[in-house]
Amino acid sequence: MEKVLVVFYSLTGNTKLIAEAIANSINSDVLELKPVKELNAEGGSKYFWGGYQAKMKKKPKLREFDINPLDYDLIILGTPVWAWTYSPPIRSFLSKYDLSGKKVALWTCSAGDGVKAMNRFKEALKNTNILGEIRLQEPKQHGLEASKEKAAVWAKEIIQNIKN
Repeated sequence: MEKVLVVFYSLTGNTKLIAEAIANSINSDVLELKPVKELNAEGGSKYFWGGYQAKMKKKPKLREFDINPLDYDLIILGTPVWAWTYSPPIRSFLSKYDLSGKKVALWTCSAGDGVKAMNRFKEALKNTNILGEIRLQEPKQHGLEASKEKAAVWAKEIIQNIKN
């Protein structure tokens, strides 16, 4: 049986809701990345500072966590899209853990189609074995239950494909 870890960052809750749906559907462990200094999720400044951090490829310091992601066979990574790329906390995580050769699956939550961000996400993980990807548009605004179900089915298919 594969050891699976869902790793994600979420500022406004969209990505967290999807992470929980995925983890529950495949009974995996979960790691929520939390910056030491978090942006304010309310108000417009999050777009300015979040976009600035994303564009400048900032790597905010993350709060400590007590699991080693490298102990897992499959890592399912999720991020909101900021300024057409993956979020700075995910960038911090990827700079700290070399996932080369690891099995990974990727998902994004975004206002737009998220294609550019997914391409950048995959480029950052080009030395991994990417088993799947899914892009979700604003789950909380556009049918949360349907988005959660779509993500859960996607995750189960990845696990099933590994077994086959």
